[in-house]
Amino acid sequence: MKKLLNLSLKKFMIYAGLVLIFSIPVYYFVIQSFLHYEYNEHKIILTPEAKKEDQFIIIGAVTILTVTFSIFLLVGFIILNRRISKSLWLPFYNSLAKIKKFDINTQQPINFESTNVAEFADLNNSLDKLISGNITAYKQQKEFADNASHELQTPLAIVQSKLELLLQGQSLTTEQYNTIEEAMKALARVGRINKNLLLLTKIENSQYMESENINLSDLLRHSITLLTGFSETKNIQLQQKIPQDIFIKGNRILVEILLNNLIVNGIRHSNPNSSISIELSYDKLIVSNAGSVPLKEDQLFRRFASASSESPGTGLGLALIQQICKRYNWSVQYNFSNNLHLFSVQF
Repeated sequence: MKKLLNLSLKKFMIYAGLVLIFSIPVYYFVIQSFLHYEYNEHKIILTPEAKKEDQFIIIGAVTILTVTFSIFLLVGFIILNRRISKSLWLPFYNSLAKIKKFDINTQQPINFESTNVAEFADLNNSLDKLISGNITAYKQQKEFADNASHELQTPLAIVQSKLELLLQGQSLTTEQYNTIEEAMKALARVGRINKNLLLLTKIENSQYMESENINLSDLLRHSITLLTGFSETKNIQLQQKIPQDIFIKGNRILVEILLNNLIVNGIRHSNPNSSISIELSYDKLIVSNAGSVPLKEDQLFRRFASASSESPGTGLGLALIQQICKRYNWSVQYNFSNNLHLFSVQF
């Protein structure tokens, strides 16, 4: 990527160089024609040696003078152009720097500096309207998700209890029992979505501010133990390489959610009768598992988006992982190579 000012200056220097190259022979022929006119006017006859010497002097003088004045002109233009351009483009670079630092999660509008350049003033006004509109839309969507998640808890609990009562009935047919069981599975999925939405809301609202020194090695082993039963349903082995006493700073609840979601994601996207490798080092956690098709990278961390058509989930597990990593300035990455899904978290 090239800056606009450097690109325009480069083109000008190329143009100036071409003008300089083609101007030297023009100056030479003009001056030579003028000298020949003067010689003829005053009837001055030169010997061939004197003509050659005059030609050499003329060419040398024209070249030196042309190059010297061109260099002075070019250097002066570059300095003047940079000073003028710097002051003219300063409002643009100030606005660009503020846009780069903008984070919609903070919901703080940008205060652009006033400028007397009409184009940049129009640009700042348009950007201000665009950003304000996005902040308003983000607030409305966030408030809707927050309110909907809270309001759904009670009716979900009521529906679940009613379905459980129906399952206890003695007069149910096999078809009715299967129908209620399917409804309860769907309800359980809605409950998980609602729970994850509430969790995302709490993380975004900074409700998990507590931080402690966590023994990540022990916590990871605990998560593996809890999820062993889930992995055994698909005949998947959890292979672990976990050194002793690796500590990190963070909220214990959030770190445990991060670990559980990474392992569950690996189990969900693993082939049956395979294995998952869980490797921990002092600054990185890597979870890798076998797979036949890479996940959709553009859908990985988007809410309610399915990264795989083979094993669709709630679409919030990886979004939670990314949100927790963002909170602690950790990085999460995904790669697919040699039929292996590989998720890594850099602490």
